[in-house]
Amino acid sequence: MTAPLRRAGSGRAPDGALVTWSVAEGGRGRRWRWVVTAAGGDVRHAGLIELDTTGRFARLELASGAGMLTLHPSGGGRTARGNVVRAGAVDPLEMAWPDGVGVAIVGDAFGSALAPGASAGEGWTVTSALSLRWAALAEPRLAVDDRGVPILDDAHEWALETD
Repeated sequence: MTAPLRRAGSGRAPDGALVTWSVAEGGRGRRWRWVVTAAGGDVRHAGLIELDTTGRFARLELASGAGMLTLHPSGGGRTARGNVVRAGAVDPLEMAWPDGVGVAIVGDAFGSALAPGASAGEGWTVTSALSLRWAALAEPRLAVDDRGVPILDDAHEWALETD
């Protein structure tokens, strides 16, 4: 039996952005958190993706200057619901969620690599304005290592906590 994955790290995405991340694996699955910082130091967005114990998508949260998005499967996994909170309004979300659907995040190869369903070919793409569109999943995704950790350039990694 392997120990739960509990790590943190940083590195560069293919576009030069700095990605700082953590992953904590436990009885309910894996929780990934990350922040993408542009080369000039401005934060593009911060995210959270939860995967259940079978590796299926359970939750996405994304925060940027455009607002805060929350999305999670519901209705027995056939639909997804959530909302986008903006400075002036809340936009509810509800959409079909076919089995094995993929998710991609525009401008975020790291976050896109975390969301299962990349092989589905089509899925939901989250734009920089935090809107969702059904499309071919053309966003670049990083390769992942044997633990499922996306591979960054100039990567550094540490234990999430010490014994």
